[in-house]
Amino acid sequence: MTFRAQDPSSGRSYFFLPGGKIEPHETAPEAAERETLEETGFKVRVNPLSALDREYFFFWNGEDYDCLTIFYWATLESPIQSPVNDAPMNKGTVWIPLSEIETSLSYSREISSAVMELIQKYHATYN
Repeated sequence: MTFRAQDPSSGRSYFFLPGGKIEPHETAPEAAERETLEETGFKVRVNPLSALDREYFFFWNGEDYDCLTIFYWATLESPIQSPVNDAPMNKGTVWIPLSEIETSLSYSREISSAVMELIQKYHATYN
């Protein structure tokens, strides 16, 4: 699951995976679950053993960001979506078919390769 976001400076639209900063009181998997709920409205359970770290630069809102992202495989805990009022740039949750993920995330080789690695490793196990 992704959400569509629009860059405030360029107006370019992206499909983003939920994410954000880890709060002082939480672990990385807890942050991933919280951010997913905040940004998509769906409750998930993260598999902490699936963690993949990636470092990359990302240009957003006229600035380059040096990112360290931990990607996780997660399972949907509830099919009921909570309301999302995350940020003005969040344009809504989008479910992308597996066959379109690599293309939808092609703006970042690091992001798309991490997601494809998780899919190859975990998809057959959980489906």
